[in-house]
Amino acid sequence: MASTWLLDSPPAGHTLDSGAVARLLDAGDGRAPAREMLDFVNHVLPVEYISLVEYVDGVPSQVEGHSTGRHDNITAECFSLYKSRFRQADELTRLATRMAGETAMDAPVTALLYDVEDIPDPGWRDQIFIGRQLTGRVSFLYAPLPRTLFAINLYRDQHDGCFEEADMQRLLGLATILKKAHRNALFAHLASPDPQLRGPDIERALQRTAPLLSVRERAVCARIACGMGTDGIAVDLRIAASTVATLRKRAYAKLAIHGRQQLLRFIH
Repeated sequence: MASTWLLDSPPAGHTLDSGAVARLLDAGDGRAPAREMLDFVNHVLPVEYISLVEYVDGVPSQVEGHSTGRHDNITAECFSLYKSRFRQADELTRLATRMAGETAMDAPVTALLYDVEDIPDPGWRDQIFIGRQLTGRVSFLYAPLPRTLFAINLYRDQHDGCFEEADMQRLLGLATILKKAHRNALFAHLASPDPQLRGPDIERALQRTAPLLSVRERAVCARIACGMGTDGIAVDLRIAASTVATLRKRAYAKLAIHGRQQLLRFIH
């Protein structure tokens, strides 16, 4: 059975060396923060893989994944298999579905640990964990924006062994720091806090980088990029919420993306 924690802040007395902090600061360019986040974690304790997953309407989409380089990066291959066959067996999927639309940005981070023997689906355990010699996964689930959820997934392999109790205490101390670093990276290049100021600039950017989008699809995508939810977009554009959902679906299909973080890559 998976273990879970709710985390508001690092434990008292938790300290980090300057090298670890320096690596994490490199994640702030907003483009591909996962590699620097993995390096940061490895300053504290060994972890082989990181996978950043965004949840849209309860459906997960991997945004970025890396290994330390000691082994091939198997995160995309494993995630594709997981999403098509095993995600419904994952307590993380149930948590993300339950939290969608209810979690505020200042809500605690939810941490979840699966040791290999805790994996509830035999196929998931055998084909991904045992098949790729993984020993455990620690996930940090948080909301960078209302109705937007991200999981920061950390995996160990047989070289590093299982996540022991002392390892978990150290990782739990990193949870809120990783959350803030990732959230800062997401919005580093969207400086204005006012969607009304950012929206026109984003629409112009999408006209250049995503010319297949219609005017209405660009308008919806620009507001999604600004962090607006479906209801807010509907009010702003004076259309039905169902129309917003349809336009979003069409735009994402044209761009071959599945979530907001992937959309941000089209904004330069």
